[in-house]
Amino acid sequence: MKNKALSKKLNKAFSLLLIALLLTLSSCTKKNRAQSEIPQRIVALSPVATEILFAVGAEDQVAAVSDLADYPEEARKKPFAGGFDGKTLSMETILSFKPDFVYLTDGMHNFLIEPLESYGIKYYVSKANSIKAVEQEILDIGIITGHEKNAKKIVDNIEETVLKVQKNAAPTQLKVYYEVWNSPFMSVGTESFINDILQTVNLKNIFDDLKDAYPVVSEETILARQPDLILIPMTSGLTVDDIKARNGWDSLPAVKNNKVFIINDNLYTRSGPRITQTLEELSKLIK
Repeated sequence: MKNKALSKKLNKAFSLLLIALLLTLSSCTKKNRAQSEIPQRIVALSPVATEILFAVGAEDQVAAVSDLADYPEEARKKPFAGGFDGKTLSMETILSFKPDFVYLTDGMHNFLIEPLESYGIKYYVSKANSIKAVEQEILDIGIITGHEKNAKKIVDNIEETVLKVQKNAAPTQLKVYYEVWNSPFMSVGTESFINDILQTVNLKNIFDDLKDAYPVVSEETILARQPDLILIPMTSGLTVDDIKARNGWDSLPAVKNNKVFIINDNLYTRSGPRITQTLEELSKLIK
């Protein structure tokens, strides 16, 4: 009887040991599988994609970047895969970097989706046209690259900045004209990322009634809508005096009150982690 009881105890102990071993092996297998799914050779085809990857801590996983990627400075040391514009990109060049993940931008790189799928290469399509969309994209990329905690910290910082600038926003909503280009005149519509940035600091985009992200507008309409604030891209090469010298623009409240500013449009147009800087700068300009 004693031997029988002892045998039962040994069998039970062995069973428990076997179950524990199987659970450990299963856990290790899942962990190894998860590790193998994290991309190690990423090709980022836009400057903002590069910024997000570096911000979350995935810089060592980046195999190549866009020719226009200039932030952070370390990004310039990466090989270039081509320009941001789809016309300057080729599938052959992208494949030469042996990517296991390609970071695309909606509207610009959609033509690459089908060939990437045919090669079995994973991809992500950026569609960030609002602050919330930017936050979600950063979280997505954090999970995909294995840097979820870093991504969460970045998003938390953005949320804190949004709350701060909204709390300190001017009580009176100023009308703003954001100039994308001047020949022809182009501005930002309601579907653009910049429109959401302007609204966040309580600015009214004078072209928020237009759905196009970057609509062509007439000079007559700009003058008729009487902006209180004018933002001009640095890359245009224009100065504040150039804007003031435009025919009829001296009648605008923005010109009369010296509220014409030349801005770093790379900072304003990139829907990534540096939107905190954009929000803080805008918040200061409108005071």
